[in-house]
Amino acid sequence: MPLQQIILHPTVDRSLKYASTTVGRDKVYRAVQYFARFLVWYLKRQGADKETVQRFNNLKSTLGLSRKLMRLGKTMEHLQHATKALNEEDEFARFTTIGRQIGYAIYLFWDTFAWVHSAGVYKFQQIKRITENAYRFWLIGIAFSIIHGLYKLQQNSSRHGSFERVSKARIAETSEHSTEVATLKRERKAVIRQLIQDVLDLIIPATALGYFHLEDGLVGLIGFITSIMGAQSQWKKVNGPK
Repeated sequence: MPLQQIILHPTVDRSLKYASTTVGRDKVYRAVQYFARFLVWYLKRQGADKETVQRFNNLKSTLGLSRKLMRLGKTMEHLQHATKALNEEDEFARFTTIGRQIGYAIYLFWDTFAWVHSAGVYKFQQIKRITENAYRFWLIGIAFSIIHGLYKLQQNSSRHGSFERVSKARIAETSEHSTEVATLKRERKAVIRQLIQDVLDLIIPATALGYFHLEDGLVGLIGFITSIMGAQSQWKKVNGPK
């Protein structure tokens, strides 16, 4: 295949479009970071030489530091989302959305100090407490996201049931019925996928805080899986479903 065809291939074009987004790059870095974390654990168990283990440990640490740098300023973004959620008509959805966004905002606020410490800009004596605060609010943000997802799933099921009862009363199935059912199924699939991702992600800060006691390799694999899920969602958002 000529070089020009490779460069101008649609897949290359879509990949560049995806990589041009901060979220897209972050998901790729996150996937590599957590897979490196798994490899460090695995290689240690296999008795690999210290130099090999250290290389992957350095990769994990470098990517983690880079991701923290990319997230600087995102606290304000989440606070903006929380402010916009005040206009949400559904009271419970408004509560869970604001809780999620504020949780993430405070998590990223503390994470900024963790980056300052790790980068060597300034060494905090209370870095352990700072890190724990970051993990705690990350956990809170994910917990609100899970509650929000369960609520949306319940709403979806309720709407689907109501629509089915109305359709049966009318006996004939119309094109409107088919379209609505298809829309509800897509929404349900998206909500369930996000719930799975959130539940898996919840394990990471919960383990760091000592609520769960999992092997570091398992945490690495979980982070890798949720990173791939997030990357797929971002790919579809940037390039469309196909």
